Amino acid sequence: MTDTDTARGGITPALPQKLRAADPESPSFYARIGGAPTVRRIVDDLYIHVLSDRRLSPYFDGSDLPALKRHMVLLLTGVLGGPKGRSAHDLVAAHRGLDISGEHYDRVGHVLLGVLWENDAGVDAVIHVARVLAAVKELLVPGLGDEPARSA
Repeated sequence: MTDTDTARGGITPALPQKLRAADPESPSFYARIGGAPTVRRIVDDLYIHVLSDRRLSPYFDGSDLPALKRHMVLLLTGVLGGPKGRSAHDLVAAHRGLDISGEHYDRVGHVLLGVLWENDAGVDAVIHVARVLAAVKELLVPGLGDEPARSA
């Protein structure tokens, strides 16, 4: 799979090779968890949790929730190796200007991982999504990549 190959999901161009499926012939995480119906259920559950969290819900004030859910289904589809997923470029563009804090990013990530687990996605899929979340965090949280590394 090349860096421009999006056949198994649009998020792959932004991910290091080690985070992609090692064997392109093996079933994707998307297929293993049950495909579109499961991804839609996971996204519905995710938004139930996120919108009920007083620290996270303000990010969604005035948002078109059905459109957000559709976007998230496509994004998660891509992360899990399914068809017609969103790209990392789309992900960054969708979050531009939201001034997401590292704490809030991590909180949504933990909710997503918990929802995946609750929906029997399997430990390998949960670990994969956790790695993807870590890999793209710097792209979505303003200022994370701006500070110089500190020496001991």
